[in-house]
Amino acid sequence: MSEALQTISNEHRSMWQLTVVLDELRKQLDQTEQRPDAELFDLILDYIEQYIERVHQPKEEAYLYRAVLDRTSEGNEMIAQFEREHAASPEIVATLRRQVKHLVRHYPEGKGEFQEGLEKYIALLRSHIMREENELFPLARRILTDVDWDEIDTAFANSGDPQFGSESRAEFRALMSRIVNQAPEPVGFGMARDAQPIAEAHPVLLSVQDLSSHYGRIQALRGVTIEVRQGQLVALVGANGAGKTTLLRAISGVQKVSGGAVNFAGQDITNARPDQRVRLGICQVPEGRQVFGPLTVEDNLRLGAYTRKDKIAIADDLEQMYAMFPILKQKFRQAAGTLSGGQQQMLAMARALMGRPKLLLLDEPSMGLAPLLIQEIFNAIISLREHGKTVFLVEQNAQAALSIADRAYVIETGETVLSGTGSELLGNEQVKSAYLGI
Repeated sequence: MSEALQTISNEHRSMWQLTVVLDELRKQLDQTEQRPDAELFDLILDYIEQYIERVHQPKEEAYLYRAVLDRTSEGNEMIAQFEREHAASPEIVATLRRQVKHLVRHYPEGKGEFQEGLEKYIALLRSHIMREENELFPLARRILTDVDWDEIDTAFANSGDPQFGSESRAEFRALMSRIVNQAPEPVGFGMARDAQPIAEAHPVLLSVQDLSSHYGRIQALRGVTIEVRQGQLVALVGANGAGKTTLLRAISGVQKVSGGAVNFAGQDITNARPDQRVRLGICQVPEGRQVFGPLTVEDNLRLGAYTRKDKIAIADDLEQMYAMFPILKQKFRQAAGTLSGGQQQMLAMARALMGRPKLLLLDEPSMGLAPLLIQEIFNAIISLREHGKTVFLVEQNAQAALSIADRAYVIETGETVLSGTGSELLGNEQVKSAYLGI
């Protein structure tokens, strides 16, 4: 699949996930007999409407649709219908906004009308997505040339484009963060990714060779060999007790090794102290968050920068963390122990990032979180990777981890048994059977 089609498919997936949220909220109107949360509905509708208008629609119509129309008349009516649906969406959304505001003021008057209108809009979005995937994409693959695809892919990859470049994507990540933190119930979010794979030519940052480690007489790691290249997002998946956390602890220096070697940035750190590894640029987000509960959010963040002396840069980094996780800005004076599990996970990640790591180790970031919050955490991980951070992600949720990883390893009983790109392992029958429930 071309990079452009992959990007559109990922956007489709995100839109579909938001329709799941809307449908869940629609159903809750019957289940709770309470007035709807008009602000939350507005945020979700804002995201869908603005994303379609500012990001999704311009790319499709200016590049993909135009290229297909230039090559054949076969898709004329289909594309005309897609464009009519794009154009009609703002008015439908405006009607839904009026209906939900009326419902809040005059509840339950207008509830059925709003639910019916919302259900139709959800059905329209899903139908649009499915017809593009099942009708337009096959036609485009069949009739467009390599030259066409090069032009389309180049345009889609333009991170500086004011409509769909990196700044625009950052705006939508912030909006999604607000949605996640206001949503009352967990709903079925999945992972979305549009990042480019990191080339194998990038230098190796972390190399673990034939590593072994014991807890007393119990051998937890048995000759583990992995490597992480600069700028990569590498995932390690496996069942409970497979040795995932032990490997991370060995890399960060808090677990002794009994054999093998750990090299970081060309330096042998096998016997280096944990604090020395932090100063070299290895920071870990531990399993279970482990924030300093009595301290404020801001104090936790400042502790993450304890090895640094550059006060102005630390202050700048604080603001960057608040921009990445807006809920932390709202609660910066609050004791970290009073935050929700998802907010504590955001804080633990931000605290590690305050150390400006060259390598970020993430240990089970989705553990114990609702699906909607898992999406938020993984979106933050994707964003870090897009900004050039090197991430080694240990995660039991294999579907989530492999769907965003450049490369991945599978560990069983202390041994790495499979490796490959994330997409390769997602399609591996052994992985499907053992870890994806397929």
